Amino acid sequence: MARHDTEMFCRFVYSPELSYDALLALETALKVELTAVLGEGGGEFIHFEETGDALRVQCAFAGCDEDVFHALCDRIAQLTDGRTEAGMLFVDKDLQLLHIYALHDGTWRECCLGLPAPGPLTAAAADKAQTPAPVAQGR
Repeated sequence: MARHDTEMFCRFVYSPELSYDALLALETALKVELTAVLGEGGGEFIHFEETGDALRVQCAFAGCDEDVFHALCDRIAQLTDGRTEAGMLFVDKDLQLLHIYALHDGTWRECCLGLPAPGPLTAAAADKAQTPAPVAQGR
C-alpha cells in the first residue's frame, strides 16, 4: 500500500477584473496545467474545488521534500500572471513541519514552520527517529 507523508493545499484567487467567461476559461486551463505539474512532481489524488472567486486544490505526496516543493513553486508561479495569485501549504502528516508559499506575478516566497513537540512522548519519539542506527561490525 502506498504511503503519503505530505498533504498539499493550494488556493488560487482570481482577479475581480475577469469577466465570468474569462474566469471559467482560466479556471479550466489552470486545472489542466496543475494536474500535469502536480502529477509530474509526484502529486497523487489531485482534487479541485471551485468556489466562484477561487480555486482550491488538494493532493498527496509520498515524501516531504523541500526541493520538490521549490520545483513545484517554480512551475506553478508561472501561472500567476496578475489574473491569479496563490497560496500553497504542504503539511507533513507527522506534524513536524509546515511549508508555506505565496505565489504572485511569476514569483514565490516561502516560510517554513517547525512545530514544537506537544510533550515528552513526542520529543522522545523525534529524538529516537533522528538517532542513527548502529553500524554492524564484521570481520
